[in-house]
Parts: sequence; C-alpha cells; structure tokens
Amino acid sequence: MIAAVGRRWLLSLPVLLGTWPLWPQAVTQGRTSQGLPWAVVELPGGDSEVVAAWVTGDLEQGPPGWEPSGWTGGLAFVASAPALQAPLLLAERLQVLPASRAVVFLGPVPARELSACLHHLEAVPYAPPPRAPCGTVDGSVTFHRREVEGFRLSFPLPPPWDPRFELAPAAAFVLDRRFRQLGFSGPVRVEREVCPQLTLEHRGDKPYQAFNLARASRQQLAAPVAEGELAPFFLLQRREVNGWAVNPREFAVKVVERLGWGRPLGPAFLPLTPAPAAVEELLRQSLLAYIGQGEVWQRERRGSFHEVATLANGAVLVLREIPAEVGILAVGFGGVESEAARGLAMQLAVLASQQGLPSQVAAGVGTAAVGVVGSSEELVEILESLVAQVTGWRGTTTGRARSRALAACGLEGVVRGENVAVALALPEGGEELGEAAEKFLASLPAGEVRRLPSLQTGLWWQAAEGPAEVVAVVELPGDLAGLVAAQALSQRLQAQGAEVNVQSLAGFLLLVFGLAGEGTVQSQDEALAGAWDTARMITAEDVRQAWERLTQQFFGSAAQGVMRRALAVFLPPLASTMWRAPEASAVRQLVNSLPGYKALARFGFGPADQGRGARRS
Repeated sequence: MIAAVGRRWLLSLPVLLGTWPLWPQAVTQGRTSQGLPWAVVELPGGDSEVVAAWVTGDLEQGPPGWEPSGWTGGLAFVASAPALQAPLLLAERLQVLPASRAVVFLGPVPARELSACLHHLEAVPYAPPPRAPCGTVDGSVTFHRREVEGFRLSFPLPPPWDPRFELAPAAAFVLDRRFRQLGFSGPVRVEREVCPQLTLEHRGDKPYQAFNLARASRQQLAAPVAEGELAPFFLLQRREVNGWAVNPREFAVKVVERLGWGRPLGPAFLPLTPAPAAVEELLRQSLLAYIGQGEVWQRERRGSFHEVATLANGAVLVLREIPAEVGILAVGFGGVESEAARGLAMQLAVLASQQGLPSQVAAGVGTAAVGVVGSSEELVEILESLVAQVTGWRGTTTGRARSRALAACGLEGVVRGENVAVALALPEGGEELGEAAEKFLASLPAGEVRRLPSLQTGLWWQAAEGPAEVVAVVELPGDLAGLVAAQALSQRLQAQGAEVNVQSLAGFLLLVFGLAGEGTVQSQDEALAGAWDTARMITAEDVRQAWERLTQQFFGSAAQGVMRRALAVFLPPLASTMWRAPEASAVRQLVNSLPGYKALARFGFGPADQGRGARRS
C-alpha cells in the first residue's frame, strides 16, 4: 500500500511541475471606443489586483489613489486593491485617470469581474505614443568632463513598435560578453526610449584611444552567433520573467509599456527563444551599418609638455599627449637670422595649406614658428617636408650693412639642427608620430663649433657707391623684461623710419636697427643716433602696447600654445604658465641702462666724409 501511494506521487509530481509554470497568465485585450488599449492579465495566486496606466504629460503629482512609477519610456501610475474589493475600488481610481496610452490590470481577478472598471475606461482620453522618425548623428563624438574617464558608443535599434526590437535584449547580452572579452569594462545595454539605442560603455584610462579601438572592433562584435552563446541568456530570461510572482507592480508597468507600443504581451511572462541567426542579423544591422555615435568622458587635465629630448645634432623635441583625434605639430626656428626663420615657417605653412591642413604662423623677437593641425599620418608628411626644406634652405639678407652686422654676430641664413625645435601635441595613441618626429629631426645637419667674433664699439664703414647705410647692434637680456624692451624699442625706432630686426641667440637678444638714404655714412650715423636717443625715452604706454603685441603674437589659439612651447627652447620666458606683464618701471630701467649710441657697434656702407674721424674697416 505504501509502495502504491509512492508510485502515485512519483507519477503526479512531474505533472504538477510540468504544467503549472507554463501558463502563468491568461490575457484578455481590447480597446475603448476612443481607441485606448487595455488588457487584463490573470495571474495564479496572490490576493491583490494591480492596475498600471501609461499616462501623458509631465505630472508633478499623480491623481488621488495613484502612485507614480517612472521608467525610461515615460510615466506610469500604479494603483492596487485587495482582490475582493478590486472591482469597486479600482473603478473609483479610473474615474480620475488623465489621458493615457494604455491601461493594464494584473492579478487574480478575471476580466468578467472587472466590467465596471472597463466601463469607466471609456471616459479616459486616448493619447497614442509618439512615433517620431528615429535617426542618429552617425560618426559624431562629443567630449564631456567627468570624474571617471571612459566612453559611451551608441548604435540605433529598431523602434519599440518594430517586431525586431524584441531581439534587442538577446543582442545586448551577446554583445556584452564579447565586449568584455576584448578588454572593455562594459556594460552593454538597451536604452528604451522612443528611439532606442544599443549602448556600449567603458571606464578606464585613455578613453579616446579605447573609444577608437571599440569602433574598430565592430566586425568582431558582430561575428556569427552560436547556440551556446544564447543558452545563458535564455536561463536568465526564464528567471527574470518569474519575477511577476514577487513584484507584480513592476511587471504591470512592463506590460503596460508593451501594450502601449502594440507589442505582444506573452514575452513578458514566457521568454523568447530566438534563433541565433536572427540575433546575429540584428547585431549586424546595428553595428556594421553604422559607425556609432560617441561620448568620451575625460577628467580635467592640466596639460604639460612632459617629455623633452635634445638630439645629438642639437635639435629639440618636446612631446605632450592630448585627448583628441588629431595632433598639433609646431616647428620653431631660433638662433638663426630672423628672416630665415620667418621664411621657413611661411614655407611650411604654405605646404600645409596645399594639403588642406589648418596652419598658423607666429613670428616675433627673432624667432618664428608654424603650427599645423592634422592626423598622425598627415603630420608625418609635414615632418618629412620639414627636413627637405631645412636642408635645402639658403637665406639671403638684404642690405650690405645689415649683412655685415649679422655676420659679425655669428648669424647666417643656414639652418642646422640646433636652430630647430619641434613641439608635438600627440593624439591619444600617437606614439608613432613622436617616433617619426625624432627620426626626421635626427637627419637634420648638425651645427658647427664656431668662435664668434667680439663686437667692437664704434662705427666701422666701407666706402661704396650707392645710398649710405648704417646699422647698429644692441644686446638685450633674454628675460621677460628684455622681450618687452625689444618690442617697445622696435616700435619706437620704426616710427622714426628705421629698419629694425630682433635676433634671438642663446640666452640674449640682439636689436639690429639701421637707416639708409642720401648723404654720407656719417650723416646717416648721426641721424640714427638721434633715433636711438628718442627711442630710449619709452613710456608706460609704450610698454603696454609692446606687451599687447607680444601677447597677440604668441597667445590665443591651441596652435599658438604648442608653438609657444617650441619657441620656449629659444625664448625661455614663453614657457612660463604665469604670463604676466612686467612692471613698466622695470622695463624703463632696463632701457635706461643700455649703452649710449656712440658705445654701440655700428656698421656702414656708402659714401663717407673722411674728415669726420670715422674708422674705416
């Protein structure tokens, strides 16, 4: 007898376990005369009935008896009542319900007992869900300031009323696993909005480099889907849908969303088991038809040029990494005749323009630089052209007296490695560009060890036909006050008709100024002496204008910032992050301490008055 009873239990237990979970709900659906969709979902067990309404508008407070329950798709209100009192109590709740998109009853009460509730639904206005055309700005990237670095890459999905949208959770599950296997942190999820998206997120250093790597991995992420990849997803889905038994309010909201979009209600309780090929097709449609829309999250950074290398030929390379797709190449020239520096910078700017690359030139106080913006590959081409330009450059100096003065100062038109500095703001992952820059710079000709002649004071002239020319040379310190003084003196000398050039040498500046015209060398020398005496009487306004001009030359754009770092090799004050105007009194004191005109080294060419005591070279 016991054995028989045992056999009966063994036979009936599988029946209980096999039939009850398969049909947890029975659904009754319909529409009101105004078109509002409704559904009654009968669930086994439980002693309360839940009603969820997807409402329209931006309500700060729900109607009496309703509690708000927001989700990504909109705003839902939920009400509940004991099963025995549900028809009466819920009917009262429906009388104050605003315009809605769908209403769902969920619980043990059958549809036939909710006829009074369904009758009150006739008075609820119907507001169809929005079906705006969905689009994406494919290929766009936006940078955001965040405390945690990373990125988000989004791809469009079919809209929620499209049957293919049902496959999105399975696609996200497969994609999440593949994404993490490639070294990204995840997660991958479906953002359920009017225009849903499949989003891939990552947190980690070098976010833009990681973002580009994720984009480049789309083919791997959309590879064929095997049966085994979906098996864990089906298991999770089966466990998730059983949540109706412990959280009916949350499930009511999920069901009302599906009903509002016109999607079947069955998958809310019995999970889908799509074929791998269908999931694979959705992945390919999203990941391969688009490159994605991106957000890159970066912490605030104080950029600094942290890698400085001086090569064997004297060239200097300064590197800095910036969170961008393009880099900025700045080539600075110094310690060489200023016209040669300016000419080379202009030639490289023209070359960049011919290639369609944005560029900018900054020239002043004896130096010149060019900044070029482009991809790593484009900037490598500019660097290659730089070597060709520098190697073949032969500058010419106008004016016989000026040529003599510059030669006496050791300045010439030939550019060597020691006259070139390159600053590179590298994009993330642009290490190859830095290596290419070092390689190209190393091929520049090296400088020669030369003994510079000492400048002797007085006028040294050479008889010659043509206009009389006189050029004088003044040495200024290479500090900030010296830069401003050189600029102020240049402006005042030019206002008196003098031709002025500032030359930059290691640690100091040379102010080279001169006059040319009718008469003798001595008469031009006297005129230049008057111009020098007048120029030295600088005012606070002269200092202010000189400072403004310096600031305009070297500050402003991102390219100027990188150029400034290259030129700081020759003009160290430009490297200062505290760029502040020196006191006008300090600049005036420096100018007043400069030698008088007769104590300057001067060079002349042209007719001379032999009886005036001038020295002939």
